[in-house]
Amino acid sequence: MALMEIEVGTLLTPEGAFENARLSLKGAGSLYAETALVPGFSDAHAHPQVVDYGGGRWSNAYEWMSGRRLKVDEAALRSDVELSSKLAAAAMLRELLDGVTMVAVVGRGEANLRAYRRLPAKPRLVVLPTILESAWGWLNAWNALNLVVSLTSLDGTVPVGLFAHSLGHVSPESLKSAYEAARALGVPFGLHLSEGVDELAKLVSLLGLKEGEDSGIIAVHCISGSGYKRYGIKVVHCPQSNMALYGWTLRDVSEVDALGSDWPLILGSALETYKAAVEIHGRDKALSLLKKATAGGYSIYNLDWEGDAVFFDEPLEIFLEGLAVPRFVAVTSELAVKERMVVGSGETRRYVERVVRELIKRAVDLYPAG
Repeated sequence: MALMEIEVGTLLTPEGAFENARLSLKGAGSLYAETALVPGFSDAHAHPQVVDYGGGRWSNAYEWMSGRRLKVDEAALRSDVELSSKLAAAAMLRELLDGVTMVAVVGRGEANLRAYRRLPAKPRLVVLPTILESAWGWLNAWNALNLVVSLTSLDGTVPVGLFAHSLGHVSPESLKSAYEAARALGVPFGLHLSEGVDELAKLVSLLGLKEGEDSGIIAVHCISGSGYKRYGIKVVHCPQSNMALYGWTLRDVSEVDALGSDWPLILGSALETYKAAVEIHGRDKALSLLKKATAGGYSIYNLDWEGDAVFFDEPLEIFLEGLAVPRFVAVTSELAVKERMVVGSGETRRYVERVVRELIKRAVDLYPAG
């Protein structure tokens, strides 16, 4: 097999920084990069069909869900698998061009997998169909479990899990059934938790969690309360959406395991999430946050990152300032982005941004909120 040799000025990995490093990818030739990341950025929580959040400032997630005024009928949009798939594809390409090599998506599972399979180049993917019983157009626990089994059998190359929307929008019985099923199947289980309301004690009681044991739960947001690590709960930090909805976010980054864009079509990729986290928490936390923004997402979903890398022309100092744009992106040792264009299609960041705007407009025009 022919190999492309890459010389790197500064290589950043979970094990530390290395000067004058060398890497190899599938292909031929050679190149030089001032800075490289191994692995690339990971987006540990993304809703690729969210095109509007309704604006406003809220006290907690339940107040927001009941009081928001959306421009789009979310249930009708999700029922359009083709448009939902195109939105997901655009979100994945935006992520890939920004150096995101792994994405965990919630929402319409079939549409997300369809989008992934169509893309000529793509990040690694985890698909987590969402259970939400308090609104029309979502899955209950039984249907979500059937979908997980179906998607797994259709495409065993893409990890599939379960995502319970939140304690207030899934019944205790369904929450427990979904959690136990995920544990039995050995698949990821996640939920939104403690968005303005401390829900840790309630979750512990509902699921019978034991302090000191690994619950295997991936909890998104967790801006209220503390002590999640005592129950082996992995926390995904979504600083941009937290600030947009509530005007504040969690303060102790030691509680955080990974970062999530939450709404990649509105707020941008996991690269933008990392930059926002550094701005919020301080430049002195940049390297700590970088580890969570890269290897963190892979770790909580138990994914291998071998062969995933992002290469920049800019030196480390410029990268840490958030001013660098990836030139090359590799996934499983193959170039997925070359000279800032998607391999196999030639799509650029400018083109994908235009597609995102057009798809959001189409969604609002076709399915306006009634």
